[in-house]
Amino acid sequence: MVENNNPRKHNNQGYTGAEHDTQLGDTHLHKHSHDHTHNHAKIGAEIDLAGFTFVVILNLGITLAELIGGIIAGSLALISDSAHNFSDALSLILSYVAERVSKKPKNYRKTFGYKRANIIAAFFNSSTLLVIGGLLTMEAIRRFFEPVSINTNVVLVVGTIGLIANLLSMIILKKWSKESLNIRSAYLHMLMDSLSSIAVLIGAVVIKIYGLKFLDSVVTILIALYVVKEAIEIFNASLSILMESTPAGFDVENISSQLLRNPVIKDIHHIHIWALDERNILFEGHVNLKEDVKLSDAMRIYNEIKSELEKFGINHVTIQFEFNGCKDTGLISCS
Repeated sequence: MVENNNPRKHNNQGYTGAEHDTQLGDTHLHKHSHDHTHNHAKIGAEIDLAGFTFVVILNLGITLAELIGGIIAGSLALISDSAHNFSDALSLILSYVAERVSKKPKNYRKTFGYKRANIIAAFFNSSTLLVIGGLLTMEAIRRFFEPVSINTNVVLVVGTIGLIANLLSMIILKKWSKESLNIRSAYLHMLMDSLSSIAVLIGAVVIKIYGLKFLDSVVTILIALYVVKEAIEIFNASLSILMESTPAGFDVENISSQLLRNPVIKDIHHIHIWALDERNILFEGHVNLKEDVKLSDAMRIYNEIKSELEKFGINHVTIQFEFNGCKDTGLISCS
């Protein structure tokens, strides 16, 4: 349903400033109540473009240095870390662009706005990480059985540069990470990149001292497994939102039973609970009442339902009221 921001149209229908839509059927009780008023915690801190750009350039610099150093040194672990840093640089760029796009206002074409831009970016980033992780693992297994000579001096120098750059990125991102979930995720990625650089350095030292060439493949696989693990979690979460699945932790039957405690409600059916993005949870459903009531009473019941749903973390509610409405109904069906 398109949100109507014209106050004169609201007044013509007898509305006050509250954002409700009501559709009247043949009786005075087939109503459709809809609330767009959301109460969110402060998110998405304003990001300094110059500082953010510097972090991206740092990561691209690390990527190039580790790629060249890995090729010269023959270190797959260094090359795998460069691939990880490159994916993080792309993630940072996409996250920044998606954050900006998601704040664009609603319009008649995008009645929910552009909030899912962040989810699409997350889905793309995670898909890329899965491919990179898989390719690195395959190459590491091949090299495990066919070890190559590694110039550990080059690995140590480049790995140290990468570690310093990652730590500097963390320091820059930390000031934004407290207020923005998006940037907090990027900050944690930089933390894990730092740990990956430490793993590469430790591996190079052990190879240099003991000549254990296979350790380069072991470190590579460990880094790749971490990348895949993180990617799977993000992939599943973003795919779930894009498929409009019921968010994890939301029990449809439990929510319905709580609403049915209201003595005027006969049954609830045709329920949909889904997420617009990671912060906006939506609910819609048909509420069959025991009595044919006035519109003013229906609005009171609606506010009671909305208040109950807010306790579950649902912040966007659409209700279709009925009196002797749908037959042969179920919680998620209406026939």
